[in-house]
Amino acid sequence: MKLALEIQTGPIEDETRARIAMVRPILRATLYALSLERVERLGGYAAVTLHDLAREWREGDGDCGICFEYAIHEAIERRDPLLVPRVGEVLESYCAIKGDARSILFGAEKGARLELLKTDRSLLTPQSRLVVSERGRPIRFKTHLDRVRRAFSVPKERELLPRSIRGLWRADLFVGAREEDRWVATTLKLNPAHLEGAAGIRIGIYPERRRDEHPSFDPGKNLVLCPVPYDGGFMEAFYSAFVLAKKFLASDAQVPPPDQLPFGMDRFVAKLLEQRRGFPVLDVIRAFEDLAQPGLLLSDSAGEPYSESSTSAVAPVARPTVR
Repeated sequence: MKLALEIQTGPIEDETRARIAMVRPILRATLYALSLERVERLGGYAAVTLHDLAREWREGDGDCGICFEYAIHEAIERRDPLLVPRVGEVLESYCAIKGDARSILFGAEKGARLELLKTDRSLLTPQSRLVVSERGRPIRFKTHLDRVRRAFSVPKERELLPRSIRGLWRADLFVGAREEDRWVATTLKLNPAHLEGAAGIRIGIYPERRRDEHPSFDPGKNLVLCPVPYDGGFMEAFYSAFVLAKKFLASDAQVPPPDQLPFGMDRFVAKLLEQRRGFPVLDVIRAFEDLAQPGLLLSDSAGEPYSESSTSAVAPVARPTVR
C-alpha cells in the first residue's frame, strides 16, 4: 500500500504551474472514481491512459463532490496555505484542538461508501480521542472503528454504536492534530444547504456563501460551519482546475475549443495533457509533479489507497461509480 502525500513548501508564485499542481488530485480522484469493472477491463489502474479515462468517464451529479472531497483532504495533508489556516482556526476555536491540522479520508459519494483509507497508520493510536460536542467527553476512536465501517452497509450496526456517535458513518473526513491525538468527524458539501448534522459529526466544510464569511456554529444542525474562501482562495483554485480537467476529458483528451476553455493559461495546461493522452494517468500525475512550480509541492510515499505502480485492478476499498 502506498500513499502519495504532497506537502506545500513554498508560496504560489507562478499561477500556471500552480494550476498544474492542482490538476493532479483532480485527475487522481476521477481515475479512482471509475467503477472497478471498467478498470479491470482496461488492465488495472496503472494501465488506464488519459485517453482511456476520457472514454470511460461519464459526467455525473456527484463528480465535483468527489473531487472536492479529495482536494480538501490532500490540501490539508500538503499544508495548503489557502485552506489550512481556516481549518486550524476552526479546530482551535471550536474544538479546542491545537497543532498542525491533519486529515484522514473517510468519505461518501453517490450513495456508495468509502471505507477508512489508512492515510497514515501512525495518525490513529489506541489513545486517539474523537471530540463529538462542545461539552461531551471525547471517546476512544479506534474502539468503535470496525463497527463504524460495517455501519456503511449494515443499518442494524448503526443502532449498536454509542448514541453520541450513531451518525459517524456519514462522515467524509476526520480532521485533527497528531500532537493532541484528538480528532473531529467532518462532513463536506458543495451546497451548504445540503449540510446535515448527525450524532458524532462536529464540523461542516463548504464553499463560502458570501465574501469574508467566517466560521460559526449552527445550533439547528449542531455543526461548526467552516466556509472555504473563493476570491483568490482555495475554491477559486479548485474550480479552475476542475473545469480544466473536465473540459479536457469531455473533448476526448484533447485541447477543448476556445469557447469552452478561453484562458490561455488553461489551454496551455490542456496542451500538456493532450501531449500525454496515450500515457497512463498515474504516470502523467507523476510527470506533472516535475512540471509544477518548483518548491510548491514535495511528494512523499506515505500511502495512497492504491499503489501507483500496481497493475492490479483489485482495490482494498470500495469506490463510487462515475456514471
